[in-house]
Amino acid sequence: MIYASRMPGAFAAALAACLTALPIHAAAIDPDVAQDLARGGRMNVFLKVASDADLSAAKAMPDKGARRQFVHDTLNAHASASQAALRGWLDTHGVRYLSFWINNSLYLYDVDATLVRELATRSDVERVRGDHPLAIDAAVSQTAATSAPATIEWNIEQIHADEVWLHGNMGEGIVIANIDTGVRYTHEALRRQYRGNNGDGTFTHDYNWWDPQHNLAAPADSVGHGTHLMGIAVGGDGPGPQANDIGVAPGARWIAAKGCAQLSCSQLSLISAAQWVTCPTRVDGSDPDCTKAPDIVDNGWGGGGDDPWFHSYVSAWRAAGIIAVFSVGAGGPSCRSIGSPADYPEVVGVGATDMNDVLESFSSRGPGAFRPLKPDIVAPGESIRSASNTGDTAYVIFSGTSMAASHVSGTLALVLAAKPSATYAEAYRALAVGAERNLGPPPGAQSCAGRPYNQYPSFIYGWGRVDADGAAMAITR
Repeated sequence: MIYASRMPGAFAAALAACLTALPIHAAAIDPDVAQDLARGGRMNVFLKVASDADLSAAKAMPDKGARRQFVHDTLNAHASASQAALRGWLDTHGVRYLSFWINNSLYLYDVDATLVRELATRSDVERVRGDHPLAIDAAVSQTAATSAPATIEWNIEQIHADEVWLHGNMGEGIVIANIDTGVRYTHEALRRQYRGNNGDGTFTHDYNWWDPQHNLAAPADSVGHGTHLMGIAVGGDGPGPQANDIGVAPGARWIAAKGCAQLSCSQLSLISAAQWVTCPTRVDGSDPDCTKAPDIVDNGWGGGGDDPWFHSYVSAWRAAGIIAVFSVGAGGPSCRSIGSPADYPEVVGVGATDMNDVLESFSSRGPGAFRPLKPDIVAPGESIRSASNTGDTAYVIFSGTSMAASHVSGTLALVLAAKPSATYAEAYRALAVGAERNLGPPPGAQSCAGRPYNQYPSFIYGWGRVDADGAAMAITR
């Protein structure tokens, strides 16, 4: 999980020192912005424009490509119209900015308190937010693991993904994206599944890879987190001759966006990645083609809970028919520690269990701020062996809620392959119905909000531990 703690207090004092006499919109200025500007400095900020597009018509569109194009066109047109006056004002004042349609916002460079004070009084500005990075955490390297085990990885067997393969389903026809530190696309366990692989020794990275910084024209990962997660979701070849059976849905394809540059994630990079996932472009950002959007987006990042900022991202994905999976964070064993966006109703929030089907002590618990039932489900997240970024045949063992989320993303690929027309509600129900509920008492508090851990759905295990075979069978019933 990539997460950030809650912002510190002292909002009132900082706001009084920096942004006095704001008649209407003072509450729209995030505390971190007020505090930083109160020190007399300059910073980069987001401006959320005070209106959102209506995407409700997308739900009735049966054609996947048309639905995604509608979402893109509607959001883009709404942003262009509603941002026009504000952009004109910024141009007049010589302010550099970027425009985003996914949540109708502008990213301003190098502003001071005077400018923020003036902007905060405008009726078309809903919120001012800073760009403080989210740090990578809860992914602990345990040991390098270069030799393959004699059997399928324990975690793949525990969720019964190998049983789904026996029915001829390895996730074929489904595309998973991840927003993380990147992916080593030449790794032996991931090269075949990369959608940019042309099958003749050449690769096409347009529409399959996005680096918001435009530094990397091909997928790469200097940290290893994203490579490891993608290996869990789609790595290996299932019942094929390859020894390293590390992935849940090895027949699915993958694409990736580098939302996290190193050991932290700029919120500017995250919003750029989220927008690209909704409607992929060439590596230079040109010629968007929404038909190339993924079916599932796997996320090992998030912030402190009760944060609505990312809601527009997941709403756009949901409208476009893209299922979002998020790790819940490492706030355990405390209750009410689920991070955002994992605490949103529109996403599948995933906690982590060990090989004995017991919740990891670090895994966050519910209730969630935006929906009490969180986590939605749990999955293996302890000592998971998967692909490493250090070499094309290298493997490493990590633990974390990010690893758990990738198991669920892979399981959803198997579910959608079994029923390509499945709606989000149907896929979610399949996860819930198929979940394994014979789980042990977690360390620390064994109940949250007065609900025992084994009263399902609970605020500790959600609907239970994911069972890929159970979910794949449930979607066809």
